[in-house]
Amino acid sequence: MSEEIKPLNLYQKISAVMKDVEYLSKDDAIEFKSTKYRAISEEKVTSTVRESLIRHGLVILPIEQAHKREETLTTVDVKYKIVDIDTGQSEILSSSGTGVDTQDKGVGKAMTYSYKYLLLRTFAIPTGEDPDKVSSAELDEKQRIEREKKAAEEEKIMKQIEQKWTVLAGGLDGFDDWVDKTRKKGASVQQMHEILAKKLVDKNKESA
Repeated sequence: MSEEIKPLNLYQKISAVMKDVEYLSKDDAIEFKSTKYRAISEEKVTSTVRESLIRHGLVILPIEQAHKREETLTTVDVKYKIVDIDTGQSEILSSSGTGVDTQDKGVGKAMTYSYKYLLLRTFAIPTGEDPDKVSSAELDEKQRIEREKKAAEEEKIMKQIEQKWTVLAGGLDGFDDWVDKTRKKGASVQQMHEILAKKLVDKNKESA
């Protein structure tokens, strides 16, 4: 009488994925000024692990996400659930990621980073990769450039504000006090410009 083969449980299937994907080599070249290094792409990690997940009947679902943004850096904290489709067994996994973007793609980039490292860490996949030594320098440089760009834009607008004040007041008397008071009320440089632009339009209408 043959011995009945028991189906693998969740943890045995995770171990099976670890045996399937023993190592992933770098496939992406990163260049930043004088810094050059190789990394592993999210596409390679996801596509390779996905094949093994399908083979062993495992699914990974994002079930909870929180994010915050500081300047151009978005950070996400994500909870995932890994489920064995045969037994219904599941476990909650956590991962975090960061993404730099000046527009609205920061969360998407951070989620991609989070999922990539969830797979690498959950299944203990070595890659020979240590991106953290470079990413911080690259991020600092991008943030510095953004700060300088913002400061230059504000300086340009401030000159326009001075010009409008001069036209309205016949000089710069009281200008600094007005700027200080307006800033304390929470107005941005752009809003100050809009305030004086409206006053200038009203003055021109009165003169017409």
